Amino acid sequence: MRSFDNIEAVILDKDGVFVDFQKLWLRVIAYRAQLIAEMASDTSEMLAKVRTACIRAMGVDEDDETVDPIGPAAMPADYVRLALATALYLCKNEVDPSFTWNYTFHIVDESMRKTRDDLDIVEMTEAIEGSIDKIKQIFDSGLKLAVYTSDAKEHAEAALNKFGIANQISAIQAGEIKTSKNYQSLCEKIQVKPENTLLITDSPIDLQAAKACLANTIAVFSGVIDKGIHLSLIRELADETLDSLADLDLGSITKKKLAI
Repeated sequence: MRSFDNIEAVILDKDGVFVDFQKLWLRVIAYRAQLIAEMASDTSEMLAKVRTACIRAMGVDEDDETVDPIGPAAMPADYVRLALATALYLCKNEVDPSFTWNYTFHIVDESMRKTRDDLDIVEMTEAIEGSIDKIKQIFDSGLKLAVYTSDAKEHAEAALNKFGIANQISAIQAGEIKTSKNYQSLCEKIQVKPENTLLITDSPIDLQAAKACLANTIAVFSGVIDKGIHLSLIRELADETLDSLADLDLGSITKKKLAI
């Protein structure tokens, strides 16, 4: 593993880095798609068509459980809402011109509300093996920690509380599409320059945002990045790749010596 010098903070993506994406969000995506299909369909054929369209619109391939790392599944809720609505509208309006865009959003919004009511996200949230111990080790080493996620802040806070690491996290950037601007903003919150941060993520979008700020980056294969499909892209964006956060060698990180 290459070395990283003058690091003051480690910034972590949430899903795919310390929260198991497959065990949480693939189940949520499938459940939401089923609800939409049931509310919008009057035949089993249409139900199957709508359900499949909604899952594919999220960038998910159910056959091999792969996820498009730059698709809607990696985006904030507003992007998810639009992707699902577009899939539903195209399915239904094609055969029923009276199926309006307005009614489409009504169904999608109801499915999202019902999913929140029916599923216990906190209970379903599981940590990736070894990730929580590694986060505690990073904190104990004296490095600052922050979370950089497009998911809702309430979900990030719930995961941190469930895993007992909320007190180790200095700041959270959540609920927005990842950009260099909000990466810079997160760095300002923790009072660290981007070039003195190390981002660990499973998202090409995150890597692009961080590299634009001259941050150091590690891509992990414990989330939505597929080695066979995305490796060449990731190697262009990431300074290093690891199978998971648990494989991070803290000995490779040289902390910046701060002026007294």
